[in-house]
Amino acid sequence: MSTASLHVNRIQKDQAVAQLLQPLDQFLEDPKITELSICRPCEVWTKSFDSWQVHIVPELTAAFLQTLITAIIVYNGVAPRSINYVQLPGGQRGTIVQTPAVINGTLSFMIRKHSLTVKTLEELNEEGVFDGFSDVSFNKPSEKEATDLLSKQDFTRLEPFEVQLLHLKRERKILAFLEECVLHKRNIVIAGRTGSGKTTFARSLIEKVPVEERIITIEDVHELFLPNHPNHVHMLYGNGAGRVSADECLDACLRQSPDRIFLAELRGNEAWEYLNSLNTGHPGSITTTHANNALQTFERCATLIKRSEVGRQLELEMIKIVLYTTVDVVLFFKDRKLSEVFYDPIFSKSKIV
Repeated sequence: MSTASLHVNRIQKDQAVAQLLQPLDQFLEDPKITELSICRPCEVWTKSFDSWQVHIVPELTAAFLQTLITAIIVYNGVAPRSINYVQLPGGQRGTIVQTPAVINGTLSFMIRKHSLTVKTLEELNEEGVFDGFSDVSFNKPSEKEATDLLSKQDFTRLEPFEVQLLHLKRERKILAFLEECVLHKRNIVIAGRTGSGKTTFARSLIEKVPVEERIITIEDVHELFLPNHPNHVHMLYGNGAGRVSADECLDACLRQSPDRIFLAELRGNEAWEYLNSLNTGHPGSITTTHANNALQTFERCATLIKRSEVGRQLELEMIKIVLYTTVDVVLFFKDRKLSEVFYDPIFSKSKIV
C-alpha cells in the first residue's frame, strides 16, 4: 500500500471513531472534566478536579458500546484482548477491560484526558500549585553547615551550585529552586498517583530547559509538546502492529545526539537502561512515575527495575544505590499540587562509597 493510501486509510479510521464517539463529545470537550469512565451501558461517570459525577446517556447501549470498543481497538492496530490500552483520535489515553477480566455483562472503558496547553511555572505558582509543600530530605543543613562542605577534601564535598540549591530549598524559593535544578542538569523524578498533575507539571518544568538544547522524548502517548524547543524529536512506543518498545526507542535515542532525554514514565524494562543513560553523558532528565510519597519513589523504581529482565540479575541493594546516586530530585504531587520535595546531595554522596 502506498504512503498516500495509508494516509487516507488513517484519516478514514479517525473519522469513523470520531463519529462513534459523538455521544461522549460533551464530556471530552468539557475542560473541567479530566477522566471518563463507562462501567455499564447508558451510564458515564466523569471526574472533575474534585469529584465524580454520573450522567445518563441513552445512546450508549450494550450493542453500541461493543461497536465503539471494536472500532477503537481496530484504530489502534492491536488484537482484541480482555485488557487493551488504547489511544483515541484526539490523543486521549484509554483503558478497555472486558470479560473475562470483569464479570459477565459488565465492562470498564476509562478515558484520561490531557491538557493541550503548556503553562509556565509562574502560572502554576499563581494558581497555588506550590503552596504548602514539605521538605522530606534526610539532611537539612544550615547555611553554615552547607558552606563548610565546600572545603571538604573527600567525596562529601559539595559543589557551589549544590549549596545554592540547598539555600533556595531552605528559603522555600521554589521557582528559583526548580529553574536552577533544570539549568544544572539535575535528574528529576515527578511522582504521584494517576491524575495528580505529574504530566502537566513536567511540561511546565521542561520549558525551563535552554531553547538551544536538543531534546528527545520517549512516550507511549504524545503529551510532552515542546512548543519552544525547535530542535526536538518525539519518539513513540507501544504494543501494536509495527510499534517499537521503549527499550528500542531508548537505544535509537542514544544514537541521535540528544542533549537531554525525557522518558515520559518509568514503568518497565527500559527503566534500568534509562538510568544508565543519565550516567553516561545525558544528565538533566525529567521523568514521572507512580508512588505514594517522595521517599517511596526510590523503592517503587527499584521494584520496577527488579521485576524487569535485566533487574532479575541485579541485587536489589545495588539497584537502590544506583537510584540514590542518579536521581537528584523527587517532586511528589498530590491533588494537582506539589506536596513533597526531596533534594539531598549529602545523602546521595554518602551512597557513593
